[in-house]
Amino acid sequence: MKFRLLCFASHLAVSFAIALCALLMVFSFWYPAPLDKALGVVSIFLLLLSIDVIVGPLLTLLVAKQGKKTLKMDLLIIGAIQFLAFAYGLHTVAQGRPVWLIYDAGRFEAVQAYEAVLNSNVAPESEAFGLGLTGPVWGAVANAVPPSVAKGDAYYRAEFLQPYDKKVAENVALHSLPLEILNRFNDSAKVDAILKAYPEANGFVPMAAKQKSLSVLINKDGGRLIAIVDLSPW
Repeated sequence: MKFRLLCFASHLAVSFAIALCALLMVFSFWYPAPLDKALGVVSIFLLLLSIDVIVGPLLTLLVAKQGKKTLKMDLLIIGAIQFLAFAYGLHTVAQGRPVWLIYDAGRFEAVQAYEAVLNSNVAPESEAFGLGLTGPVWGAVANAVPPSVAKGDAYYRAEFLQPYDKKVAENVALHSLPLEILNRFNDSAKVDAILKAYPEANGFVPMAAKQKSLSVLINKDGGRLIAIVDLSPW
């Protein structure tokens, strides 16, 4: 029994260490808060981790027996199955990560990796819009969008995007909304608490996402981005 517990504890420790690394990557880079809640990844990913971390070591506890001839093969098979399940789950989460935060027509849109359309024949300013793994890129829909392309589709196509530069920032500032509007759709105490943490913010812009809309706080003096906050804009 002591041997089984030792194998179980070792497997659990390795699984837990890998889970911590995955948590750091997913919630620090791929889905920085509050985008994690807005895109509905929290419950799915935590369920995936808990199943993967618990089931693998439990299977090891069941098969581990000192002197067993097939022990190495059994542990190898368990490890392979656990790795494949974890890799598939992580790939699925990666496909849903927000890669672009694009402004157009008075709001931002969170574009996920599986939605993004790349084009090899893009303008130089659109080369910044790839499928990076270090966090979403801010940008805007360019003015020169062909009439044949629907406005709702331009968000997702790199060839029609431009970086969040000074000109875009000024346009964002011009069309931003007063902070007082947030009190209409959120608890006033929550609004006050969040705004106290960002005293330089004096306007906001809505951000649309799959599960929940958010608000982007800005400073109207040039349209400087301050923070994405968990406040409903409408």
